[in-house]
Amino acid sequence: YTLYVGSKAYTSGTPGGSISSDDVDTSSAASGDTSVTKPAKTKITKLTRSNNKKKITVKIKKVSDADGYQIQYSTSKSFTKKTTKTVTTTSTKKTIKSLNKNKTYYVRVRAYKVVNGKKVYGKWSTKKVSKK
Repeated sequence: YTLYVGSKAYTSGTPGGSISSDDVDTSSAASGDTSVTKPAKTKITKLTRSNNKKKITVKIKKVSDADGYQIQYSTSKSFTKKTTKTVTTTSTKKTIKSLNKNKTYYVRVRAYKVVNGKKVYGKWSTKKVSKK
């Protein structure tokens, strides 16, 4: 005999046997509800470049359900893989160091939260420009 809960099937070993509530996982994942809400979109509230142009300080708008933030910076407007670097932080303020003072950098940020050991990301913010 088989009992279906969501997308999972529970089978008893003998005809006429029973399946107890201890045998059935009734969590939301077992009932087919595997949707996870992503963190809200965040934004860069302030982007400042140091006097020597080798550092950028990024201030991020706090997202209430976020566990941290991922910051991408690039010398390419379209964030091509070759020219893009990514850093993560749990703070709403991050200083990026060792930059080339003769380059313009584009910066964007997104929030993430950890669900069952995996990071779930929100949408990227609009990019901000830090000119040389």
